[in-house]
Amino acid sequence: MINFKVGILGAGNIAEAVADTLNKLDAFEPYAIASRDIEKAKAFAEKYNIEKSYGSYEELANDPEVELIYIATPHSHHAEQAKMCINAGKPVLVEKAFSYNGESAKEVLDLANEKKVFCGEAIWTRYMPSYLYIKDRIKNGAIGEVQNIVCSLGYDVKAKERIVNPALAGGALLDLGVYPLNLIYMVYGIDPAQMATTCARLSSGVDAQFVLQMSFPTGQVATVFSTILYKADNNAIIYGNKGYMEIDNINNPEEIRIYNGDGKLVDGTKVTGSQKNGNPFTGYEYEFIAARNAIILGKTEPEQMPHSETLRIMNLMDGIRNIWKIKYPME
Repeated sequence: MINFKVGILGAGNIAEAVADTLNKLDAFEPYAIASRDIEKAKAFAEKYNIEKSYGSYEELANDPEVELIYIATPHSHHAEQAKMCINAGKPVLVEKAFSYNGESAKEVLDLANEKKVFCGEAIWTRYMPSYLYIKDRIKNGAIGEVQNIVCSLGYDVKAKERIVNPALAGGALLDLGVYPLNLIYMVYGIDPAQMATTCARLSSGVDAQFVLQMSFPTGQVATVFSTILYKADNNAIIYGNKGYMEIDNINNPEEIRIYNGDGKLVDGTKVTGSQKNGNPFTGYEYEFIAARNAIILGKTEPEQMPHSETLRIMNLMDGIRNIWKIKYPME
């Protein structure tokens, strides 16, 4: 079987997880790595048995052997780099958040559609079987009609430069808050009618932690809490009129439990889609399989995360930051 050759743009921690995944995944190959530091690229290539290493992103985009490029740089650079790759005819998976605002995201997606080149947002929860399970159980009425979603996500990542630097589009919202927002959109499927939100900032000006409350035209509500200052419980509860669902670790689910209206546990599953639960993979494998399948079929977007959803969430985050009066230097 011929391997699908993936290039990785950026050589940070996420890039390492991606390279590790691709080395284990049948019919895939981490073929090339690019960093602005050629020595860093060479060391990365040696560590993960990668054939090509480049000291510029342009060289990666112009390698005729590369069939897909994974963009693993800070949010601030995604749009510029994705456009460069698409203009070179290279399909791209772009690490979440897709870009720093809705306008720049739209430019990338419009270009991908114009050039007929695949472009997808690599927010792994959208591709995971665990989230398909959540959607299926809700669709089949396991908890009745959903009325309320409450979720939190927080990690102590305040020492990371890409998180605290506004020039890199840092902050809790784009790095962590995007996960609960995706869960809410997957369940409700519509934009909120109203929202109220507040945040606390770091001295650099980025949002350190925030609370967001939303109401929807159908009468449903949702609440999100996210922080970069400490580890939160990282769970979600989806309340229906006939029961509720608990999700442990919403950005990489480990267990899902379903309760009836009397609070009795009636169903659920332990997830095996992460290394924590004995699976040799990392959870990134699903988005690569989805991307390859879409590319083979000549599609410009993944079914699991269509362009319209990427734009809706980017525009929502713009609206949230507008309430906070937080702007990035590049805006």
